Amino acid sequence: AKTMGDDLAASIAETQKLLGAIITKPKLSESLLKKPPFRFLHDIVTEVKKNTGFPAILEEHDMDSGNFKDKDSKVAYLNKVIGAVSDATGPLQVKPLKIVAGLEPENTNALLQALAKACKSGGSAEPAPPPPAAAEPPPQKEE
Repeated sequence: AKTMGDDLAASIAETQKLLGAIITKPKLSESLLKKPPFRFLHDIVTEVKKNTGFPAILEEHDMDSGNFKDKDSKVAYLNKVIGAVSDATGPLQVKPLKIVAGLEPENTNALLQALAKACKSGGSAEPAPPPPAAAEPPPQKEE
């Protein structure tokens, strides 16, 4: 039987692979992804936004981690990110309060993986259609 640890390790490796293709910092270390602190997540999302423009919903205010000192502001920020990602990739089993508390890291990793997929699919212009059974890469839209 696989332990929770195996699943999490596999999930972390997937996060490192998907996000590592998009951002070079922050360093996606296993220890951070095992229990991702808010600041680390914020750094990841901010870098993805800088590199890809996704999530488009984030404003200047959202890019400065200094604006997120208390639980409420962190949860509001995470809700924005989760909303943008789930619009692009489908519903996510992830709860902002759990993320802020450092719980359910496998769901946080699932969010990060979805974030990586969402910005690849062109992000929040329109929800990506479900991929066809034959894994054809979708044609890249001309900007």
